[in-house]
Formats: sequence, C-alpha cells, structure tokens
Amino acid sequence: MLFTAVPIHGHLLPVLPLAEAAAAAGDEVVVAVPASMGHLVDGLAVDATGPDAAELLAENDRRTGGADMADMRDVFPVASFFAGTRVDLTFDVALARAREFGAEVIVADEYDAVGAMVAAALGVPLVRHAVGLPVSPPALGPAMEALLTPRYAERRLTRAGRCALVDPWPAALHGPLWSPPADRLPIRPRAYAGTELADLPSFGGSAQRARVLVTLGTVLLDAAMLDALVDSVAALHDVDVLAVVAPGTDHTLADTRPNVRFVGFVPIAQLLAADVSVVVAAGGAGTVLAALDRGIPMVLWPKGAEKPMNAERVTAAGAGIAVDEPAQAADAVRKVLHDASYRAGAERVAGEIRAAPDPARVWSALRDRLRSGAVTGG
Repeated sequence: MLFTAVPIHGHLLPVLPLAEAAAAAGDEVVVAVPASMGHLVDGLAVDATGPDAAELLAENDRRTGGADMADMRDVFPVASFFAGTRVDLTFDVALARAREFGAEVIVADEYDAVGAMVAAALGVPLVRHAVGLPVSPPALGPAMEALLTPRYAERRLTRAGRCALVDPWPAALHGPLWSPPADRLPIRPRAYAGTELADLPSFGGSAQRARVLVTLGTVLLDAAMLDALVDSVAALHDVDVLAVVAPGTDHTLADTRPNVRFVGFVPIAQLLAADVSVVVAAGGAGTVLAALDRGIPMVLWPKGAEKPMNAERVTAAGAGIAVDEPAQAADAVRKVLHDASYRAGAERVAGEIRAAPDPARVWSALRDRLRSGAVTGG
C-alpha cells in the first residue's frame, strides 16, 4: 500500500492515521514524502520521493511570475502548483519508486495529482483521502483539469477510477446542498500529536485568564499577518495569547508583553491540550478539524485557498466567528468567550466528529471494497 500526499503538513498529516491503521492490520505500507518531511511519519516505512514544498513553490513562482497564491481571485497559480509544477517535478521519480516497491494500491490525498497519475500508470486501485471540503473555489477544479489533461495525454495514460473517498469532514461542516458521494467512507480525524512532548512557555498572572491560540498554520508564512492578529487579541488584557510561528516565517519568538508567548512549530494536538479556550486562525482544514474535535470555538480570518469556505461552514454551524480584518479579532474573541452558544456549537460538531468510524474500521471497510473491485468515476 503506497500512501502519497502533496508535501505540505496539512495534506500529509491527515492521511497518516489511515496509513498506520493499514500497517497495524498487517499490510505492507510505504509513505512517499520528500526527505525533509520524513520525520513527521512515525513508525512507518518512508520512501523519500520528490522535491519539498519550498522547491516546488520556488519553481511555481518562476513559472507564474511570483503571483500571490493566497489571492484566489486568480486560481491559476494554485492550480499550477498542484497540477503542473508538482507533476512535472515529481511524477517520474514517484512512478519509479512505486514500481520498485510493487505498489498494489495507491492512497492519495484529494489534491495529489501525482499519486493519481501513478495509479493510472500502474493500473492499480486509487483511494482518495479528503483533507478539506470539496475543492474550493469552484474554478480551481477545472483549472487543474486543464493542466492535467495534456500531461495524461503526453504519457498516454487513462485516468484511474476512484475506489473510495475517505472523508474526515462531518456532515455538519458540509454545505446545505451537499450530498455524500456513494463511495464516501467517513473517518474520524486525528490531530497530529508528534513524537516528542514540546516544552510550551508558561504565563504568569491569574489562572483565570482565558488562553487564546493564534495560528496561521504551516502555509501562510507572513509575519505581518501573524503580528496583526496577535496585536489585536493581546489588547484584551484578560486573555493570554499563545502564538505559533510557522517554519520558514521570518519572526522572532521574543516578546515583552506579559500576556503573549510565541512558539515555533508544535503539533496542533499539543497546542490545543494547553487549556485553550478559543482558536484564532486562518481557517486551514487541519486546524479547523483539530479545534472542533475538542469542542473549542474559533475566530477565523480566512486567507486563501479553501479557507473562506471553511470559515463559512464553521460560522454556519454556530461554532465560531469569521472576521474581515485582524482589528476585528479582539471583539470576536471577546464575544466567543462570553457567549456560550459558540462553545455549544463547537461541542455539537465535536460530537459528530467523534461518532465517525476510527481509522481501523475504515481500513477494514476499504479492504472489503478493494476485494470487491468497486470503482467509481470520481
């Protein structure tokens, strides 16, 4: 079983629980990731495959003129990253490695065009693992298809049919018009906990102060954006602010304010376990699911990709507030802290998340489906 994902934390980490379940069931599992991400995969065989996100982004910037990928009014730069640049730089080596391993099934994240193309080249079943809501914005899917079609044609490949869609998103966070695909297998997501316990900074003062986690995830590396959110929330003198500086962000961890602490990358599960009352974030899928799994309400400043849709679904579920600019974050945090309905909304979503089958049950169902040869066109 070969598990593949776009080399970004938010794409790789959601796939790992299913890979671990497959290995625990006795299947031979390999996870194909760039060497720089191998440390995130614990207890499974890793095949160092392809360039990492930094190299891919640099090449994608060269191809697209350095366009802002957070500005989704033009989806081409993002489509180019997923369906153009990464395919061109990764497919050949990924296919060679998959052949060497003897992959019989490919499990690929939903944005992973390389994994799907490898399945097509080998003629083996393809399982898709969702990492977020259905591809958003709507124009992104056609833009990716326009780039993939000639690449399949050049290699004389026919698209692999999908055997199943493993989906960690609860129905409560899907849109009102959403209808679950026939091949959907819901799965309970698991927040990444890491392999070592991080040493989180302590706060002085009253233990009654609410702790607010501020994170932009691992993709938005804009120090000014992070500071704008932190400055807004830290102005509330009855809260402590734990802010995460993503790897690659040019930002010091030092800060003189008594209610602000900056930390580098820490697994999200450990951050949320530190008595967090509210999560202020950009709205990435992993952060949203991890926070709501714990019943923690959110304040979201959605920036780029699928994040505006994620924020809309969180607010529709009554589990948080979306803001248009960082200056609004303080008032939103205050409201979430003092209006119990937001915590109740987050707990409702948490109940649905926790009711989903665990990865072991999902893998067992997948094995039955693979034995039956069921394939969809999705």
